[in-house]
Amino acid sequence: MAADADVDEEGHDLQDEQKRLALRQRRREQVEYLKLHRAKLEKVAQRCVNRVLLQLPPDPFEALLFQLSAHVKASGISLDEFRVLQGQDHIIVEVGADARSAQLLAHRIFLPYKLAKGLSEEEDPEAQAATAVMILQELLGSLLLGVNVLDFQEIHQRLADAMGAEELQALRAALVGELLEAAGRLMDCTSGEAMRAGIVEFGGVQEEEEEECVAPAISCQKDLEVWQNLWPQLCFPVRQGSTAKRRLFVGLSLWASTLPEAKDLIGSEFHLEHIDEAAEEARLAALAELNLEEIDQDELPEPEPHEYCPPLNSLELTCRLGHALGDKAGAGSLDDFATSIAELRQTIDAVLPLYVQNEKKLAELQSEDYQAQKKAAAAARFKEAQHDSDDESVSEDSEKEPIVLLQEEQQQSSVYFALHADADAAFEDGCYTFNETQMKQAQLLEYYEKLCKDEPLLRCIIAPLAQNDPQLQAGLQALRAKLPSSVSLVDDFCLSEPKVEEESCDEGEPAPVRRGGIGRLLDLRLTSLGLATQRIQFLKAEHGHHNLATAELGRDSVLDFGTQEEMMPVLGSLMDFALSTPDHCRRLLLPGQDCWGPTHNDSLQPLSDRMRSMLLTAYRAKKSANKRKKNKDLNKMQFCEGLRRLGYGYTDDYAELIFDFLDQSGNGSISPSELQMLELVDGAGSLEDLDRLRMWLCDWKARRAKAAAERAEKEAEAAAGGHEEEALLTARAAEAEAQKKRSPLAELWQYMDRDGSGEASFSEFRRALRKARHPAGLNPNKGPALELFMCLDIQVDGSIVEGEFYCFSILSAYFQLQRVERVRTFLEDRFGTLKAAFKFMDADRSGSLTTQEWMDFMMGPQGYADEEDVKVCFFFIDKDFSGQLTSKEFEFLGNFDGRDFVDDVKKLRDYLVDKYENLEDAYDAFEQKMPPPDMGGTDLKDIPEKRRKRREGRGLSGQDFVNACRMCGFKGRFDPRLLFNFLDASHVGHITRNEFVQLGKLGAVEALQMSSDQMRKGISTLKAFIFQEAQLEEPEEPQADDSWKWAGVHKALRDVTEDDLELMDGP
Repeated sequence: MAADADVDEEGHDLQDEQKRLALRQRRREQVEYLKLHRAKLEKVAQRCVNRVLLQLPPDPFEALLFQLSAHVKASGISLDEFRVLQGQDHIIVEVGADARSAQLLAHRIFLPYKLAKGLSEEEDPEAQAATAVMILQELLGSLLLGVNVLDFQEIHQRLADAMGAEELQALRAALVGELLEAAGRLMDCTSGEAMRAGIVEFGGVQEEEEEECVAPAISCQKDLEVWQNLWPQLCFPVRQGSTAKRRLFVGLSLWASTLPEAKDLIGSEFHLEHIDEAAEEARLAALAELNLEEIDQDELPEPEPHEYCPPLNSLELTCRLGHALGDKAGAGSLDDFATSIAELRQTIDAVLPLYVQNEKKLAELQSEDYQAQKKAAAAARFKEAQHDSDDESVSEDSEKEPIVLLQEEQQQSSVYFALHADADAAFEDGCYTFNETQMKQAQLLEYYEKLCKDEPLLRCIIAPLAQNDPQLQAGLQALRAKLPSSVSLVDDFCLSEPKVEEESCDEGEPAPVRRGGIGRLLDLRLTSLGLATQRIQFLKAEHGHHNLATAELGRDSVLDFGTQEEMMPVLGSLMDFALSTPDHCRRLLLPGQDCWGPTHNDSLQPLSDRMRSMLLTAYRAKKSANKRKKNKDLNKMQFCEGLRRLGYGYTDDYAELIFDFLDQSGNGSISPSELQMLELVDGAGSLEDLDRLRMWLCDWKARRAKAAAERAEKEAEAAAGGHEEEALLTARAAEAEAQKKRSPLAELWQYMDRDGSGEASFSEFRRALRKARHPAGLNPNKGPALELFMCLDIQVDGSIVEGEFYCFSILSAYFQLQRVERVRTFLEDRFGTLKAAFKFMDADRSGSLTTQEWMDFMMGPQGYADEEDVKVCFFFIDKDFSGQLTSKEFEFLGNFDGRDFVDDVKKLRDYLVDKYENLEDAYDAFEQKMPPPDMGGTDLKDIPEKRRKRREGRGLSGQDFVNACRMCGFKGRFDPRLLFNFLDASHVGHITRNEFVQLGKLGAVEALQMSSDQMRKGISTLKAFIFQEAQLEEPEEPQADDSWKWAGVHKALRDVTEDDLELMDGP
């Protein structure tokens, strides 16, 4: 035993030594290669620099990169001689390559001897191995000499010619996968990226056409959102029909692994491996703090990048879940499609009740009927709000729409049924026979339609019609029209090469689309390079109409490993192809239950490894390293420079201002929808608009207080007598008193700043107005709300911070001064003097006017137009807060001058800053009734904590404010009570710290006026440019109006800046 152990140890040491020697040899080869080409590299760089100097481009750095990139394309890398060696357990194939005249060892392939059995008829294993190596050397030695590493069409053709025998199919498939790995190594990328590059390079695909021809890139976090629903789906057979192909499957997307029931079905081995565990824990904690019964959909936090990633072990968990569902479904045949589907549905209902419930909920929310009801309800609420209804019977909860979480959206359709009908076997003499029932094509189409209508989980039908049906194409298109878009149709046929009629491919003539909307069942025997060749041929055959080629090939692909199980060992390279196509769905039909049970998941490991690598690579990169990668949004530099290049003449004046306003998401870029927001507005609203919002908020607060009092009264009546009732009444009274003192602005800000960030975006502002049932919030047109938002966004940066929001108070107060002056002017015009007006109004000669007498007189006989002007004027000049106007107060109105009054307010501000250093400390001193330090006051820190807390947060009443002004020695032209009324813009008889410190924002009116005027000019000039001057590419289809121009100018801005790397980088 000891001797055997020593022998094993020596063998391991020998292997390690061989690896070290091989590594050293490879390093020496690389060093020699670099030495050999050092001079050549310097010459190439110098030539590129010389070309740039001759061209004198606007951006020399970008032009130099472009020149250099031409020398590193795959055109300079080709395959070389292959060497086939005999190993102990494997055949070793060394793949040679020629990289610009330098010979490299690109890759070593290790092939099991069993794959080469078809090469030799020898019975002795050693002789068989030697013969196989010799024959393989003859076949491969110079077979691919000089072929470009990405020329998959040529590689596939030569391998097929040399190794086309059926007994060599497995060997050829294995070689193809390894050659794809070699191409990836030579291109310094993954095998999947090499596949994508080969299709683009040899399919004649331009950069702007890649979206139609290959899968979206996945290189950074932003790409994860695009890919969240594009990952392969696994289909597990649960019913076998009378033919090998006819099967019923349970299909699972990778998001099925996150279903609540998955844990119970999978058992103790269930564990979700998130790409970022810490971020996921933070998400769950934040979600737990939200009350989903109270918030709206747009109040949910924005998804984090990790939320778009399925679990890293989702493929393994999905396999286990599929196995568990198969066990639950039990054995059975597929004699009758409807019966088998109904049986499977009963199983799903029993084991996945929460999933079924969520599917019904989402289906209802997405239905046309629900959308129509939602639109009608929104219109009714807007109409009600316009009429200032006091009816509070309709609660917010009754209007609230159901919340849909991102995870629920991802889990939608994650469990479904797929049917392989194998119509070829059922077709004979023009009829289809299923379960001994004959049907014509039209009858069969109606049968499929009924199947899908009766079972919403039936989402895929494969081979619905026979290939030798004379009406195949017409039948497929008719069936496509009958079935909902959520059901995929996949044809059991795939051309080995395209058949495009020559006359349909004339220059300028688009090739006809014969199979649009129909998916393809891929012929796996072609191998990944054969499938790539097929796609490249289609792309070439359409003469540049690549979108037609993609429509012909379909966007739903199916890989049937059940009928081609021998291709499972090369699943990795086949998935390299599948993940490179622009398909919306990629389904894998797995073999029978014995092959995909828990003990057979290793066959899917290559796919799991590829997915894990792609997810981790993308998640680690916050931004794409490819600066030329087309971004759908515009950064500030692109927006400004793009407008300049398009010919907008006011770029320097307004472009940055407009961009900052439009960047509502705050991510440094604007989308087409954000740009189109300019269509809704001409500029910020007026001070009068803001004051009307203040009026509405005051009424809203009053309605809420009234409703709260009525509820309290009902609860008190329902409560038991004695101490409980008394305590309840006391608590309610205290709550009502606190609410009375609270400004409606503070309540609205709470609605806006739900996340406590201290700032609110436009969507948060509009949501708050909607929650409060304000007409601008309920209006389907965002324009009115946006104009109000622009008034408060004084910094014009796309968000309102708390300090800006409370400028609302001072802006409204300024406009209220205008209201007072309007009333004074009206009375002077009517009566000559204010004294005469008062004498006329004081009919009972009491020497005073009550609120009701004032309102009745002004709105009745005098017919004053604006009731709010009258209310504001009374509140403002009622200096003693008595609710009555005296002749002395009325005479003051005759001498009132708004500009002098504002100067007095500024004087108060300067005086307080001089005495207390800042307005925050001044408010604390007013609240604590402390004089300034130079007038005998003590430092606020020296006030006993008990006393300080007793007064802290109580706010200031009118009398408190007057007393404090006297205490600090302030003397102005106007009574301090008038200054208090000015600050109390909400007319609640109380001011808070936020309203008090608005004394420091007296310049907000001028700032708003300046920014408003500038924004109005900017928007008007940009609209005139877009709709009258800009040369934009028109859509192919006729448009009802010019609204398409917003998306058109966004695209034009991207197009004129996409080649400028400095602009792509952003500021």
